[in-house]
Amino acid sequence: MDEDSTEKLLPHARQEGRRGPFPDQKNLLSPPISGREHITSRAYQGPQVPAPGQSQDVPASPPPGSPGKRKKRKASPTRIALTLFGLMLLVGCGALSIGYYYYTNVHSQLTNFIRPVSRGKNEPVLNSTPTYDIIKGKSWNILLLGSDNDGKYTFPAVLTQVMMVVHIDTDNNTVTMVSIPRDSWVNVPEVGGMHKIDQAFLLGVNAGKGFDDGVRLARQTVEQDYGIPIDRYAWVGLSGFAKVIDTLGGVDIDISHPVVDDTYPNDTGSGSDPNDPYAYSRLYLAPGPQHLNGQQALEYVRSRHSDLVGDIGRTQRQQQVLQALKQKLNVASVVENLPQLIHDLTGQVYTDLSEQEMIAFANFGRTLDNHAVQRITLAPGNGDQNFGTYQSVYDPSIGANQDVIVPNCETIQPVLSRIFGLGFMQGCNVTG
Repeated sequence: MDEDSTEKLLPHARQEGRRGPFPDQKNLLSPPISGREHITSRAYQGPQVPAPGQSQDVPASPPPGSPGKRKKRKASPTRIALTLFGLMLLVGCGALSIGYYYYTNVHSQLTNFIRPVSRGKNEPVLNSTPTYDIIKGKSWNILLLGSDNDGKYTFPAVLTQVMMVVHIDTDNNTVTMVSIPRDSWVNVPEVGGMHKIDQAFLLGVNAGKGFDDGVRLARQTVEQDYGIPIDRYAWVGLSGFAKVIDTLGGVDIDISHPVVDDTYPNDTGSGSDPNDPYAYSRLYLAPGPQHLNGQQALEYVRSRHSDLVGDIGRTQRQQQVLQALKQKLNVASVVENLPQLIHDLTGQVYTDLSEQEMIAFANFGRTLDNHAVQRITLAPGNGDQNFGTYQSVYDPSIGANQDVIVPNCETIQPVLSRIFGLGFMQGCNVTG
């Protein structure tokens, strides 16, 4: 069974090269793309400094990892989504710092990110009573959705590779990020049946008329299956990551060891073929200091094959690039590049946070101690941290087995109750 069997659930859509506005179509998916995968070859054009005694010839791929390791073709984009969401908040904060310029040149553009989505009839009614300081006096649950639109789908009919609930306690100055693995096998309300949770947004778009229906169904799925009330949402298109890096002048990375990927997905960037989003290219990253542009940085963090230190190497590379990017994300650089950054993020970020809330959260984040941020992933593990099991289940919608994660509510529920203050309420019920 192909690892991304999620994509077989519904027909693939041809990429039309356009993001937003939101088309009002009953079914936004097109017939499957014909043609076979092909292998192309591409390597970095920037400076490549070999290690002492190392030949500059492209090395052969290291032997595959040990049997039993679960490998997927696509990299987890969670950190990229968080960075882009944080950048949106910083843009608002940086823009406000220049006063009159903000109101005459930025205000109208910043509002393009704001897209309120009405609550469904089966969603809980939230208390929206204003407080003395916009965000103070309560805890907030923000649903972060991240989509890597890699040419296989037409926006907004996309999967959400990132589904995370960011719990912000403004009284105790703490943040907890709860990641829900995209392969979690859960009940999707309204449309019914068991599905991977990354399909909820796509199913909502198809069943309704567009983006709002996707947000609404993804939000309702998290609320009903995990018992977490959602106050706000933010959707992030991950292709904006490369644009932002280019605008900020690239990033300097010291590559510690060669990275060779013979099956890197050649589905984004100038070298990709829009008529064949399933193509591969050969990626070689030489060790040593390199200055990476946006596309190169995206390739560096996405590749997960043949890293000499295994999958942990991909995580380290992601942290390395994001740390380099964070050094450039200060108020001065945001103000200097403000018009272009807004252009980069247009069509890549949507939220129902108000302008005042964005600015308040940006200020809250700037004063937050790193130790006050906790992260948890509801994935398989050990003991009371075993939040699910890997299983292969039959999916009647595609007529084949799916490799999924079956959530373990027995261990998930105590954690959610503690983080979200649910008390003894039994909120985790992923089977519907």
